[in-house]
Amino acid sequence: MTERIWRRYDWWLLGFVVLLIIGGIAMIASATRGDPVVENVWIDQSITALAGLVIMVLVSAFDYTLLKGLSVLIYPVVLVMLVLVLFIGKEQNFARRWFDLGLFDLQPGELAKLGLTVTLASFIARAHGRQPYLITILQTFLLVLPHVFLILLQPNLSTALTLVFIWLVIVFAGGIERQHVLILLIMTALIAAVVVQLPFFQGYQLNRLRLLLGLVDEPGVAYQSEQALIALGNGGLWGQGYARGAQTQLRFYPARHTDFIFSAIGEELGFVGATLFIVLLMLVILRTLRAAWLARDLFGRLMCVGIAATLYLQTYINLGMQVGLLPVTGVVLPFVSYGRSNLITVMVAIGLVQSVAMRYKKLEF
Repeated sequence: MTERIWRRYDWWLLGFVVLLIIGGIAMIASATRGDPVVENVWIDQSITALAGLVIMVLVSAFDYTLLKGLSVLIYPVVLVMLVLVLFIGKEQNFARRWFDLGLFDLQPGELAKLGLTVTLASFIARAHGRQPYLITILQTFLLVLPHVFLILLQPNLSTALTLVFIWLVIVFAGGIERQHVLILLIMTALIAAVVVQLPFFQGYQLNRLRLLLGLVDEPGVAYQSEQALIALGNGGLWGQGYARGAQTQLRFYPARHTDFIFSAIGEELGFVGATLFIVLLMLVILRTLRAAWLARDLFGRLMCVGIAATLYLQTYINLGMQVGLLPVTGVVLPFVSYGRSNLITVMVAIGLVQSVAMRYKKLEF
């Protein structure tokens, strides 16, 4: 039985993930080259990646259906962590989002994405067919609300919006009916309207939105996004060469190895290299949706859909802010950007996807 399960392991998914991680580490090493403050972070990322691969395999061996019962523990644990980080978390750039664990900083907001995905999938699967779906939608909304509120207090708007997006996608995939769509849209609009008016909605976040809409015209306000866009343009078709990007190597824009890693990719590897990274990310998302299609139960299907939604939104926001389509936020590119908490979280998520795909095979494609 065990041997038959492992024969269903999605080696394509593993291969795409490994290629992204290796490419990401290579670009982190290039983007931080010669910078004494961060030039060795690629080593930390490499160690984290190896640990993440081991964890991913272990999670794959774990029967995902057991998480259905554990979700009642996962939810409060993540909630407590989100509360504690506000009081004892590490403060950086006027935000408290991390626990300093010595070896690395743990960001509870990253765990909240996966924890809430599991909780929502479990809740909807348990309630399926037992009560009107509108009641289920409202109940799941109440589950999401505390997480969103606590993350906004850090403050971390991008992660809070990601949780709302995960909720919307899972609720839609759970069997939403036509008459519920308008209700969801109204609820989402109300959340957005309330958030903007709350006192912890930071001024710089409003400025980023104004900048995107062309309402701000001050020299230097859009410096980092402008420099990142210049770097992308410098790359041309084939790029300036690995570790030879002018904007990247001369450190014209900050966060070259985290939020703006894609600009470094575009400058040094060109349109061809940047497109390859995007294609690999899309293939990972498609293989995750394949696992959702193969899932033997609603819980596994919704969990994979939620993970695919998270990977898609992170990719879309990260790429969008570097080409001027979205305001600058602290969202990293999955598997590629430097970020140890995020890398471990997405590797655990891929392990869960593998667990779903391994335990039922309906068709191949």
